[in-house]
Amino acid sequence: MKLPDGWKYIKLSDIGNISKGSGIKREDSNSGTIPAVRYGELYTSHNDYIKEFYSFISEKVAEESVLLKKGDLLFTCSGETKEDIGKCAAFVSDCKAYAGGDLIIFSPKVPCDSKFLGFLCNSYSINKQRYRYAQGDSVVHISTESIANLKITFPPLAEQLKIAEILCKQDKIISLKQKLLEQKQQQKKWLMQKFLEVSNTNVNCEEKISLGGVVIDKRRWKKEILGNVTTYSCVRKKDLESSYICTENMKPDFGGISFYNTSEFIDGVCYEKGDILLGNIRPYLRKAWMADRDGVCSPDVLVLKMTDKVFSDFLYNVIANEKFLKYVMKGVKGTKMPRGDKEHVMKYVFYLPTLPEQKIIAQVLSAADKEIALIKSSIEQEKQKKKSLAQLLLTGTVRVKI
Repeated sequence: MKLPDGWKYIKLSDIGNISKGSGIKREDSNSGTIPAVRYGELYTSHNDYIKEFYSFISEKVAEESVLLKKGDLLFTCSGETKEDIGKCAAFVSDCKAYAGGDLIIFSPKVPCDSKFLGFLCNSYSINKQRYRYAQGDSVVHISTESIANLKITFPPLAEQLKIAEILCKQDKIISLKQKLLEQKQQQKKWLMQKFLEVSNTNVNCEEKISLGGVVIDKRRWKKEILGNVTTYSCVRKKDLESSYICTENMKPDFGGISFYNTSEFIDGVCYEKGDILLGNIRPYLRKAWMADRDGVCSPDVLVLKMTDKVFSDFLYNVIANEKFLKYVMKGVKGTKMPRGDKEHVMKYVFYLPTLPEQKIIAQVLSAADKEIALIKSSIEQEKQKKKSLAQLLLTGTVRVKI
């Protein structure tokens, strides 16, 4: 691709030096007050540039680590997948901070904007290069030499600064919406405590609540076990794969389903609209879905069918709940791929309101879920907008005004 005037293709090694971090074990991450970066945090907490710190080490641990300089770029040199290996974040703070092991450090030796380089080194074109350099399968590595050989587009400094400014503004929009999402998620937790829990010690658990013309009276609620209000689906049939559910296409954190786009048929366990599907492999991933259609699923997905004692949308909120997941995890079998125990799941104890109470409670919690879903959708739109902006700006397809 032809570059704009003033831009050039270079290798990272042309504009800086490569070194490696060291030390800082997990148990050292809260050993003191000195800011530090561990390689795992680049995967979970840092995107493009480091905004805050999550590890704080002691002077003794710092002696075995590597002191960062403002403007350094950090790359992960080990990970689980080739797609993620070599993820980058720029260190742009004036504070004293250290880099742990499994991190590659790039230190610029020419004038450049490190935020710009952080955005650039996580872009699509650089990701493709990192993927080609990755080595290994179960544990993936990338070498310092490979990072040094990454080919990047390098515009004049003024354009670097402007591009970084634009992408940082987009990051702020995303961050504000994520904070709003966190507030709404906390509000949902409060509502679940208010309407699902019965406890004399929890101040949030009122005994009587008037809502929508219905008096919710927790004093008449009875303890119930899941197996008395639901049964497992065990009927199998062939159906379109476009409605097939498995643990792979169930999104974590109760995020719904990514349906397959295919016209093939596949054999599976039947589910119907209104059934609740629960991912039974690695339950801690929090995969649950209330079916909005009929279809079939993998045997690794539990299908709960309601009796006439309970409404689906009420029970979904009982199941999509930390309390339920903690209970399921107590009965898992296996370590590498823990699986929930079906009999144990059905022994879960919860309080069951009357049907009119269930209906009004479900309406309140469903409204909160819809609000959360809208914010999540908006965040994804802003992230896609950032990707599009980055692709246009970092390649010089669209020039910024200086």
